[in-house]
Amino acid sequence: MATIIFDVDDTLYDQFIPFKKAFYQVICEVTEAEIKRLYQLNREKSDALFEKSETGELPKVDMQVMRIQYACEQTNRPISRKKAVDFQKAYEHEQKKLNLYPEMRELLNKLSQNNHQLALLTNGAATHQQKKIDQLGLAQWIKQDQVFISGELGKMKPNKAVFELVETSLTVKKDKPIYIGDSFQNDVIGGKNAGWTVIWLNVRQTKPNTSRVQPDAIVEHPSELLILFEEQGYFK
Repeated sequence: MATIIFDVDDTLYDQFIPFKKAFYQVICEVTEAEIKRLYQLNREKSDALFEKSETGELPKVDMQVMRIQYACEQTNRPISRKKAVDFQKAYEHEQKKLNLYPEMRELLNKLSQNNHQLALLTNGAATHQQKKIDQLGLAQWIKQDQVFISGELGKMKPNKAVFELVETSLTVKKDKPIYIGDSFQNDVIGGKNAGWTVIWLNVRQTKPNTSRVQPDAIVEHPSELLILFEEQGYFK
C-alpha cells in the first residue's frame, strides 16, 4: 500500500475556470492569451502575499484585492478597489461550482480500489479550503482525518515542518509518501525537502525558478498521471 497525497487547487480541479468566468462577468472580456496571463499574475501575487495573510499581518480581503489589482495593473487595465472586491465575490461564487478533472476522478477511484492510502495537503484558510473539498466530493475517497489544511495546522507549504507533520500523522508503512501538486515553490521544493517523492502537475507549463531541486516526474495533464501510475504498477 502506497501513501499518495494530493494538493487541491489547480491539482484536483482547474482553478483557471472560475477565475476566467468571474473576470469576464465583472471586469471585461479579453483574449485567451490575456486571461491566462492575468490568471498567472494573480497566482504569483497571491503566493507572494499568502504568508502575511495567513499570519494575520495582512487582512485577507486586502490580499484578495491586491492580487487582482496587481494582475490588472501589469496588463495595463487598472481597476478600483470596489471592482476588485466585486471580482472576488464573483470568483468565490464560481468556486461553488467546482468539478474534479475527470481523469482525477478516475485516478482516485483506481487508487482507492487498490487500497492505497490517500490524503490531502493544501494551503489556505481552513473554512475556505474545506468548502472546496466538500464541493469536490472528496470524502468518498479521503477520510477527514487525512485532510491537512495549513490554516488548521499553523504551518504552510513549503515549510518542511508541515510535510513532516503530515507524514507522522499518517500510517506510512514503507516508502516515503508520493505528493502531487501544481506549485513548484510550495509543492515540489517543499515535498523534496521533506524527502518525499514528488510529481509536478505542470498544467500551466511554468518554468521553475531554480534547477537545484527537481521533481521525480513532471506531467502536464491529469491523464498522464493515470498512465504513470499504471506503468508503475499501482493498479491491479
